Amino acid sequence: MEPTTSRKPLDVVALLDAAPSNRFTASVVVLCALVALLDGFDTLAISYVAPVIAAEWSMPKEAFGPIFAATFIGAAAGAALFGMLADRYGRRPTIIWATAMFGVFALLTPLSWDLASLLVIRGLTGIGLGGALANVIALVAEYAPARSRATLVSSMYAAFPLGGVFGGPLSAYLIQQHGWQAVFVVGGAAPLVLVVLLVLGLPESVRYLVVRAAPAVRVVALLRRAAPHASVSSGDRFVVAEDSAARLPLTAVFSGAYLRPTALLCLASFITQMVIAFVITWMPMLLKDAGLPLGRAIVTAATFPLGGIVGSLLLARIIDGTRSYRPLVAMYVASAFAIALIGFCTFSVPALFAVVGLAGVAIVGSQVNLSAYSTTVYPTQIRNTGVGLITGVGRVGAVAGALVGTVFLSAGLALHAQYVIAGVPALLAALAVALAQPRDATAKPTDLVKANARE
Repeated sequence: MEPTTSRKPLDVVALLDAAPSNRFTASVVVLCALVALLDGFDTLAISYVAPVIAAEWSMPKEAFGPIFAATFIGAAAGAALFGMLADRYGRRPTIIWATAMFGVFALLTPLSWDLASLLVIRGLTGIGLGGALANVIALVAEYAPARSRATLVSSMYAAFPLGGVFGGPLSAYLIQQHGWQAVFVVGGAAPLVLVVLLVLGLPESVRYLVVRAAPAVRVVALLRRAAPHASVSSGDRFVVAEDSAARLPLTAVFSGAYLRPTALLCLASFITQMVIAFVITWMPMLLKDAGLPLGRAIVTAATFPLGGIVGSLLLARIIDGTRSYRPLVAMYVASAFAIALIGFCTFSVPALFAVVGLAGVAIVGSQVNLSAYSTTVYPTQIRNTGVGLITGVGRVGAVAGALVGTVFLSAGLALHAQYVIAGVPALLAALAVALAQPRDATAKPTDLVKANARE
């Protein structure tokens, strides 16, 4: 029988940090990566089909700015809403609900008949997209050991741009063979199949269970899988040391030691998503207008998220190796110059592929690792709220990026001018990330918890 007397408290974070690599943690990363993969596909699906819908419905290109924006508006609301729900009801059910939501509304997209109906359906799809992505980031971060957290979170998040990489050629094929509606049929059916896998295999965050005072038997069952080396029993008392300084209200993300990093990371997230949204949502249409065939324009646009995968993993390894997020600042600076070059390279397909890929390496790699960085700032009981807020503000930036394309087209700006202007804000994001870092380079997330408790 398990002992019934409580022994000294066991820190769940320390147990997870000491755990060797194992199949359980890998399964969490894989399941969350599948959510991110389909999230990425459905987010970008509308940009791939936009030129076809515009021609079929006799709509001007500028009209798609609000359609692109609707997806990101919904995603901003979803990230914030589902982030709060996850801190109250758990990561697992919230991820399942959000994934089911974007699957259902993606399936309904082919039923839209005009601009207004398409806008509403894309907005509702976006709520699920934003809610799912914010929560898989937090769940992976809460199972990943500190020594490899950036790598695991970024590896999982890299599946989001990977969805765009697969989505480009797949969408080009589906459009040619079956029409634009087929893109959303695939994009809706796949998440609903994944929901079944999530129900069967996705665990709840063990940190969350401890913070919410769940029965010890549930905590022990998960720890025996996530940290099989540890000797634990239902008679143990478990704590999350990083959260022991204070029971923080949800408003804590805006107060005390959290206010400064929250504000600056929200600014960086807003700028990052604004730039990415402009580049990726408008690229197929802009390149088609520049003279590329639609299929080639879509595949070229897919090079952007492909570069993002490389940049995400490369930067994550550098961050884990140096134990510093300063390389993230340098990557933001590089992204400004890479994006500015896109408009100058339409004269050569190889050159265009190369510079679009490099831009993806820099700015998408920065976005992914910014999300990994944000998970280190907050303790468990407000982590999803904080990460959801930062992700949600980023989605608001994506709304701005989608509408910027409409402004640029209405103003008649040349292609090279559009991309030069789009690259400049990345320099401000670099500054925000640099200032968001703790003044003491050795400061740990727990230092913020203690500082907030003192205030």
